[in-house]
Amino acid sequence: MRIANEIVDKIAGLVLQRLKNKELVLFKAEEVKVRARIEAAILADLRAEDALDAEVEGMLRSHSEELDSEGADYRKLFSMIKGRLVRERELII
Repeated sequence: MRIANEIVDKIAGLVLQRLKNKELVLFKAEEVKVRARIEAAILADLRAEDALDAEVEGMLRSHSEELDSEGADYRKLFSMIKGRLVRERELII
């Protein structure tokens, strides 16, 4: 994961604070529990993106000889494949 847990915690706190300040939601649970759920949702999304990155890297590794012989730009291909999978799977990253 590219983001430290401390940053995720801070983001969760900011999201919670903005929801409270704008009175967009009415909390039925303690704020500590709501913040933990927000944090869990953020971490789940980050793990899903990490899994997608690993899948794309695996695809590229399986064709590494071809890519090397053709002088393909690994980063560009990675970005293109990841973008295509995101669109096909209707993911939000």
